[in-house]
Amino acid sequence: MAKRESKVDGTKLPVTLSRVINASEEIMGTPDADEMAFLHSVLAQCGLPYRNPNTRDYMRQNGRATLIVTAGHLLDQDTRKPVLQGVPYGAKPRLLMLHLCTEAVRNKSATISIADSMSAFMRDLGLQVTGGKIGTFKEQLNRLAAARMQMIMDFGDRGTTLNPAPLIKQFDVWFPDDARQRVLWPSEVTLSGEFFESLQRHALPLDTRAIRALQHSARALDIYTWLTHRLPRVTKTTKVSWAALHAQFGPDVSDNRTFRRQFTKAMRQALAVYPTAKVDSVEGGIELRKSPPAIQRIGGK
Repeated sequence: MAKRESKVDGTKLPVTLSRVINASEEIMGTPDADEMAFLHSVLAQCGLPYRNPNTRDYMRQNGRATLIVTAGHLLDQDTRKPVLQGVPYGAKPRLLMLHLCTEAVRNKSATISIADSMSAFMRDLGLQVTGGKIGTFKEQLNRLAAARMQMIMDFGDRGTTLNPAPLIKQFDVWFPDDARQRVLWPSEVTLSGEFFESLQRHALPLDTRAIRALQHSARALDIYTWLTHRLPRVTKTTKVSWAALHAQFGPDVSDNRTFRRQFTKAMRQALAVYPTAKVDSVEGGIELRKSPPAIQRIGGK
């Protein structure tokens, strides 16, 4: 479907806002099978940091779910020595995780084929391919490939821990003999068995069109995936305080007023691509009411 140029009162809208508006109009229609994405439900509740934490370990807890990310090492092409990569952060590793989870669920395989170049892989994710963006993408991919993720789920009568659970079990990049040649790109990525098995049981369906519309904002992506997981499970009207929202979606923002402004903007974008969501702003926070899923599994399952 061709994208029309979005305008208000004859004024051209920013690309990000135009993308959200176009997606919100498309999502009102019936989705196709290839418009369904998947993410592990724990990752929908506990997100990666928005900014570089500059630490080797990062922990995020939300309710009964906890995510602990530990930075790992990759072999440096020049020195041939392992180099610490850092904890992945921002929107790009979120898009990468969504892509890997989606392909693993669709193909029922822990081994995922990827495009034959970094540029093609970025296009698959809906990202713009420019010099600066390629460098940032490569850095975040390396961080994600090296990281180990400990996922803890509290089910009340028992607790389940994937410990340690690297998201990516194997990530091979071949170094050419001629230094003038580009580093050869891997043809596939293999998820860890523990993560893959858990993903089969706890995969959250998402709308690919919504993900692409929100690709510019890690916070909007987090709010969308959180609401998609939370709203269908609401049994009675639930209020979430600003303090709780700040703890979950604003650890990088110290000022309460700034956080509320940023959260409100991101939530509006998330709600635009989740039109059946029942969320209201109330005194002291937001109110959640039981809502239909953002997208139904094939066959309505």
